[in-house]
Amino acid sequence: MQTVPIDWSYVGGADPLCGTGAMRAERLLAYGMATLFTVIILVADFYRAAPIAEGWSIALLAFFSFDIAGGAVANMLNSCKRFYHSSLKAGEGSGARLAKNPTLFTAIHVHPIVAAYLFHGSILNAAVWYVLLQAGVFVTLALPLYLRRAGATAITVLALLGSQSFLPLGAGLEWFIPCLFMKMVLGHAVQEEPYRPD
Repeated sequence: MQTVPIDWSYVGGADPLCGTGAMRAERLLAYGMATLFTVIILVADFYRAAPIAEGWSIALLAFFSFDIAGGAVANMLNSCKRFYHSSLKAGEGSGARLAKNPTLFTAIHVHPIVAAYLFHGSILNAAVWYVLLQAGVFVTLALPLYLRRAGATAITVLALLGSQSFLPLGAGLEWFIPCLFMKMVLGHAVQEEPYRPD
């Protein structure tokens, strides 16, 4: 079994994607994958028979891709786990206070409703997914710590299946709900030990 240090301390300027104190490798992984996912989603949309984004809305699709798909990776980083699940430090402002509160931070993620409206998806399904996202985080946080990772994974798998079979967000947005649940339920809401390299 490999053992590495567990360290809850961090220093440095705020990093909105990777968590304060992220190491170079963590930043490279998060920003690199966010960029790659954004390119894949934009190229896939460009080659669709009927693209969902044209003109200025391409920038919005790029924003959602970077934030949601990239955030699914970033929120699994040890630097994010360390930042999100540690106490508020002196000098950290209201943004950090919000980020460290998984319930409130999830509540501001109205992304499914905005995306459905902008890209001609189902606003009703989007509203249902918004409520289910809040419920998923609530249930995850209500579980004992030792069950949270498995419980969050179960909720995320249900979201993946439901978004593909029962409550589609819209054509071209098939990736959106699974990535959002990975980011918020499986990533943000689950406290895990923040490892550091030897």
